Amino acid sequence: MKKKLPLILILIYIFFCGYLFVSTHFLKNITGATPQDQISLKQKKQIKKMLNSFGFKGNATFYKDGKRIWNYTTEGNINSAYLINSVQKAYTGAMVMQAVNEGKLSLDDKVAKFYPNVPNAGNISILNLLEMTSGLSEQGPFGNNPFKNDEDNAQKTIQDIHFDGQNFNKWNYQDVNYVLLSHILEKVTGRSYEDLFNEMYVYKLGLKHTDFLWADAQKIKEIELIPSSTQVDMNEIHGLLGAGSVGMSNDDMFLSMSALLSGKILPMQSIQTIYGPGNNQAQYRGGLYTKDGYYQANGAGYNYSSFIRISKDGKNAVILQTNVNQYQGCNDNATAIYNMLFNEKKEN
Repeated sequence: MKKKLPLILILIYIFFCGYLFVSTHFLKNITGATPQDQISLKQKKQIKKMLNSFGFKGNATFYKDGKRIWNYTTEGNINSAYLINSVQKAYTGAMVMQAVNEGKLSLDDKVAKFYPNVPNAGNISILNLLEMTSGLSEQGPFGNNPFKNDEDNAQKTIQDIHFDGQNFNKWNYQDVNYVLLSHILEKVTGRSYEDLFNEMYVYKLGLKHTDFLWADAQKIKEIELIPSSTQVDMNEIHGLLGAGSVGMSNDDMFLSMSALLSGKILPMQSIQTIYGPGNNQAQYRGGLYTKDGYYQANGAGYNYSSFIRISKDGKNAVILQTNVNQYQGCNDNATAIYNMLFNEKKEN
């Protein structure tokens, strides 16, 4: 019995060391962060007060040094997905840059090369579309009713496009810019936008709570999509394509945006190009606004709202998503909370 005692002690020691390794290397990543990284109780109370001031209904998640440090949920759960609307444009922008890297597209290419029937197509470049300086706007609803296919929707979009020369080379936010970019991507790759998106983000990063809103009922259940407080027109969702058709959870949004900004999907030189400050007063390019020390993107439609403020290295972020119309409250407070946590001495 005495001879067996050292063996038992050795086994206990090995087990204890194994537990320490797992808890420090894996459990930390599951829970988000170690206690010293957490938001303070005072900050939590302040954030709750800010969000409750306008009746926040949704999911608010906070990340530091690449880890989730806190989540405040008033609707659904931490994995719930929401229609991200225009936040999707940042993913479309990176997909365009991927096509540029593959030699299938140039930022200087004119729209006429792909869709010559677009007004002023001979002068409007891919970069104009990325920066919302094309002078184009859409005069009718996006997407045919009923939906047939993407190319049919492309022709519908072109039919309804209006060109305003006074807005050419001036920033004017219009969804049609990214709708056209989505169709151009399909033309130059010979693949659907959906396939390109899934390959670049969903499959590569293992996103479990992300899919297109037209997915089947089982898939929508799996990503835990929170239903909207208003009816969603799926024909228009098809029509928006790369400008607002994806449902995504907060964690999936952070994981994918962080991967982009840290060079895990595209080379850093490409990231600096596609998300560089635009040649416009809004400093918008590739789906992101360049701010002092961080990027931001906002999305709203069908009463869903999505807001992300993320550091340029992709490590720190504030993400708010709702399924009710709370655009102004979320927009203002996403910025205020980000500055409070990470950018305290700088202006909005």
